Amino acid sequence: MVQRVTSQAIQNTVLNNIFRITEGLAKAQTEISSGKRIQKPSDDPAGLRNSLALRTGIRKANQFIRNIDNNKIFIQSTDSALQSVSLGLTRAKELAISELGGTSTAQTRGFAAIEIGQIISQTLEAANTQVKDQFIFAGTLTRTAPFQVSASGAIYQGNTEIFSIEIAQNTKIGLTIPGSTALGTDLNPVITQSTFLADLNGGSGVPAGQFSVTDRAGNSATITVASGATLGTVISSINSAGVNVTAAIDSSGSGLVLTDSSSLITQALAVTEVSGGTTATALGIVGQRDGALSGTVLNPKVTNATLLTDLNGGDGLVLSDLKVINGAASATISFSTATTIGDALNLINSAGLNVTASINSAGNALRVVSNDPATVAVVNDLGVGTTAETLGLGGGRNVLDTLTTLKLALEKDDTVALLALLENLDKGLDSVNESRAFSGTTLRQIESTDFIHDQDIVDQNEQLSNTEDADIIKSASDLASLELALNATLSTTARILQPSLLDFLR
Repeated sequence: MVQRVTSQAIQNTVLNNIFRITEGLAKAQTEISSGKRIQKPSDDPAGLRNSLALRTGIRKANQFIRNIDNNKIFIQSTDSALQSVSLGLTRAKELAISELGGTSTAQTRGFAAIEIGQIISQTLEAANTQVKDQFIFAGTLTRTAPFQVSASGAIYQGNTEIFSIEIAQNTKIGLTIPGSTALGTDLNPVITQSTFLADLNGGSGVPAGQFSVTDRAGNSATITVASGATLGTVISSINSAGVNVTAAIDSSGSGLVLTDSSSLITQALAVTEVSGGTTATALGIVGQRDGALSGTVLNPKVTNATLLTDLNGGDGLVLSDLKVINGAASATISFSTATTIGDALNLINSAGLNVTASINSAGNALRVVSNDPATVAVVNDLGVGTTAETLGLGGGRNVLDTLTTLKLALEKDDTVALLALLENLDKGLDSVNESRAFSGTTLRQIESTDFIHDQDIVDQNEQLSNTEDADIIKSASDLASLELALNATLSTTARILQPSLLDFLR
């Protein structure tokens, strides 16, 4: 049965074909000109999702590479500084050995002391190395010169934290070695309820005054802090103030944390000063938070009452025996009965060695000095023990103290001290080499990670190209085919649809 095909049906079919071919031509031309297969989400939804994921991965890898490239200099400078220290210790040992020889005199030892003074200056310069205006051995207190040296020894002014960066997803690495690990000592006690406010902030303390605490429900209270107070007093005052805020020492034992328990939330938890005071600032809790307010590190100094278990960030110290030499007198000190820093000091001071053991001026290490102006007290670890090193009394990482003691021994012509210091110089070299090995391992790790990121970017770019790039040869072939189809369609349509006067008279 023959069916009648109207002109309108033919026209619609022809136009649809022309539009379809034209759309294909436009798509092929766009692919060729842009080089991309995916122009909009509807072109390939799954492919677009993969493309976006790959681009995100490439951006992350590039950021990790920038992190590494911008900060690798910290590790490189650390190794250079430690190498300088190692060379200085080696020369100091050579001088100490030579001045123990039979031809050495008080005069030659005086000349050697001058050179040791120069080595101390060079070592101090290395210990206070800066990169990008940041001190690399100061922990996270990068704006503070980490070391000072006086006649009584070196003082470390940084902290025990490590400056870290992210070099891969969920992977951070320390770029610096705190001076308390590489070149000095910080006993790093934690804060407790019984810590006096005067002992916080490295001994700078917390001034008496008032501050306001406002909970998230809008309730406020004024806290008064008196001179001579302890942290426990401050915590109790906040907890009994009648606001929905609980104060406590944080889990690391380094600062305070304020937790809000308000059921109705109208604002942020806020701690503000009263009458222009600085009490809350010194306590590290001034500010506003939508959740808990975590205070800054309060850095308490060591006191006679500090428990040995509260040192080393709360991990505590187990003290082994050590030897103290002062001229003709020497003794082995056992700390088996010590529970506080005061106990340890008393055991040294009561050993009949004519020395004074005390806490240094920074409140973060111990000192032992001779009461005899003609002798120099030297403290040695016994065997594999590290008590003298850990307490800051000598040996190991306390290289500036060792060099300072060596200079004094040469100036006082104390050959007994010179001989005892050889062991500390050796242990100092071992400690510095260990730190150099650690920095070398870190440098190797970040360089390996850098290479992995470079390769990852290459691989992801290749996958991205496979996902979204156009096949130019195929697109050109499609374009030629579609052009031929369009021309044929237009030619055929022109022959089939030949309007005449009769078409307009129907």
